[in-house]
Amino acid sequence: MTQWGKKNVIDFYSSNRNKISDLYNSEKIPLKFIESKKILTVLDYGCAVGGFYEIIKKFFKKNINYHGVDTEKKIIEKAKKKYLYRKNLKFSVIKKSKLSLKSKKYTLSFCTGVLNHNNNYKLIIKDLIRVSSKYIFIDSPRVHMNKKFVGKLNLTKRFPSKIKKNNIVYNYTINLREYLIFLKNIFKKNNINQAIFYSDYLPYKKKYLKINKKISFLTFLCVKGRKKNNSSNFKFICKNIEMAEVFEQIFNGSK
Repeated sequence: MTQWGKKNVIDFYSSNRNKISDLYNSEKIPLKFIESKKILTVLDYGCAVGGFYEIIKKFFKKNINYHGVDTEKKIIEKAKKKYLYRKNLKFSVIKKSKLSLKSKKYTLSFCTGVLNHNNNYKLIIKDLIRVSSKYIFIDSPRVHMNKKFVGKLNLTKRFPSKIKKNNIVYNYTINLREYLIFLKNIFKKNNINQAIFYSDYLPYKKKYLKINKKISFLTFLCVKGRKKNNSSNFKFICKNIEMAEVFEQIFNGSK
């Protein structure tokens, strides 16, 4: 069992993050750019107990075939029991974050609240793009303008319970410029000419994430398939002028 299989974490995801009102703006705004009629199958990477099935179903106002995957066995067992009689839902345990799934199997691959805790985020992003035939939604590692660093997140304080022992996981923050260059290259290899990015400062609480640096979250929705005129459309919603300028240089400039 990993840190994510502890009782306080499972209890939190069993009763939270299962309603549209639970969506953050960083999730809701990019998801609005999806054409609902094109969503047929969804892969939820880091699905916990499957609460996002309820959100996706209501957000797009339709039943979908949903496949939730997670590295934590206990949390997948909980999800299977919760949706025992739902034939359009499937839950699987994955090992070492690797997806052994067919390419272009899902119309939407979705991942939130995961990559900021995974040092192999590049491999996961490549997999999420590979298995999607149309849309990819990704909640990135935390970003800032400086060197990458690793913080520590206390899940015991993040998800309060009667548990007293600290439950610590790593929290990765990476350099924005280097990350955007990586994304631009991977987009080019996969015929992705459309994407909307959303970023803002992370409103973290020092009681469970002990860092002194100001960092940002970054989510994006990208779309597979070249436009007829072969043009690109990359948009960056962000209040930070310096970050916005870096994005323009990389995605809409010559760098």
